[in-house]
Amino acid sequence: MVAYAGESEASLRERVASSTADLVRYRTTEDRPAEIEAGLSYVADFFADVDVVIDRFSHDGVPSLVVSFDGSTSPEILFHGHLDVVPGAESLFTPRYVDEGELSGRGTADMKGGLAAMMHVVRDLSHRASPPSLALMVVTDEERGGHHGARYLLDEVGYDPAFCITGEPNNLDGYMDVVHRQKGVVRIDLTAAGAPAHAATPEQGENAIANLMRAHPRIEAVFAAEDGDWPTTVNYGLIEGGTSVNQVPDAATLRLDVRYPDADARDRVLTALRAIDGLTVESVGHGAPVDTDPDDPHVRGLLCHAERVLGREVNLVRKPHTSDLRHFATHGVPGVAFGPEAYGSHEGYEYLVVDSLPDYCRTLAAFAEGAPYAADDGDG
Repeated sequence: MVAYAGESEASLRERVASSTADLVRYRTTEDRPAEIEAGLSYVADFFADVDVVIDRFSHDGVPSLVVSFDGSTSPEILFHGHLDVVPGAESLFTPRYVDEGELSGRGTADMKGGLAAMMHVVRDLSHRASPPSLALMVVTDEERGGHHGARYLLDEVGYDPAFCITGEPNNLDGYMDVVHRQKGVVRIDLTAAGAPAHAATPEQGENAIANLMRAHPRIEAVFAAEDGDWPTTVNYGLIEGGTSVNQVPDAATLRLDVRYPDADARDRVLTALRAIDGLTVESVGHGAPVDTDPDDPHVRGLLCHAERVLGREVNLVRKPHTSDLRHFATHGVPGVAFGPEAYGSHEGYEYLVVDSLPDYCRTLAAFAEGAPYAADDGDG
């Protein structure tokens, strides 16, 4: 059966856009757990009139849920979406059309538009006489690492899908690209030590901030040496030092956000930083890179269905942004980021191109219905 063959583009677009707007109205930031719970209940209630299994979870107070047709923890296909968003002005939680076909608001791009579309596809496929092996995982902590959502559900609950699609926005150079590579991220603290003294007699102490500043050219050189067509990058995200302006500081820390393409690059950077005299280097957490094989049969199947729906070539691309896909990659689960057309994630101008929603829904539905995918039959 051709997915959505009997429904107009306008009808499909409007019902998914309406659900997106509903989700945006929930202020699902980390500091508003009641809003997160309410938003997750909206998702559960969305499926109240269809025959699905809804499993709800909570880990360290962070809720999540999984919608499936049979309760299996090992579906062939897993759709992944996150309900949480980064903070923004209160006005951003009132969805509005800023231009024809552009729905603006916090989370329209990242990623309530993709989540709403996945919700509709799962509900629509539940009406099939023989629904595909499919589940929808909805988490609420992706923006702060995904440790109590996706990682918990994989590590502790035991979810083990054959393939994962996260509905993250993915537009780079093309319309509805498929992102199969994402950089890893490691947070690194560089600390320089000193000795305290009164500011009137600085010669009696050792200024840790000055020591950190003197080390800066060597820190820069480490990352300047990382070249290539997709190099490791660094952001100096936070600097801390001293307790009072009239006291020589005895410690200063520079906190880095480092995005790297593979484990060799990460280890090379850490080794080079640790070779800098006078610095203590601490790796305070990392997320693995994603490098899904373009020849994975699920990837080839998704590309095939997307191209049939869109009527043109779809690109496999890489993107430096991280996502919960890193937790799936750690478990050996291949996956891609594939979402509707959307722009401005985390920005004040965030928006979803609603005309992309019918193409996106039709592609997801056709891909799910085409499962399973064998190594010699990538297009289902």
